[in-house]
Amino acid sequence: MSEAFMEEPSEMPIPPLGIDLDVRPGVYRVLTSVAAMGDALMTRWPEKQKGGAWRGAVVACLRALETQTNAEAARAAFIMAAEDAGINVNANAALFERPPKTEKPKRKKRR
Repeated sequence: MSEAFMEEPSEMPIPPLGIDLDVRPGVYRVLTSVAAMGDALMTRWPEKQKGGAWRGAVVACLRALETQTNAEAARAAFIMAAEDAGINVNANAALFERPPKTEKPKRKKRR
């Protein structure tokens, strides 16, 4: 009998998402997992901006962490909550992905 392995909540990755929340102007906080989005919603979100879209994003993150839905649904709900709260969000994942590591050319030894 094969066992099914599920990802740990902290490892539930999403395409990188930049959000202008609790950072200096012109800088984005980059979120790369459902757990990171949940943390932003629960600990960093402005109290006055916790409306219906915020509640929907919290529920979507919890459901994703409980594997009742997927991480993309949680990411979409998070983006809607940010937009509803007037928080700048950049969903272009390519802007926040780390460049691939390249090998340094080997130096020839001098004789």
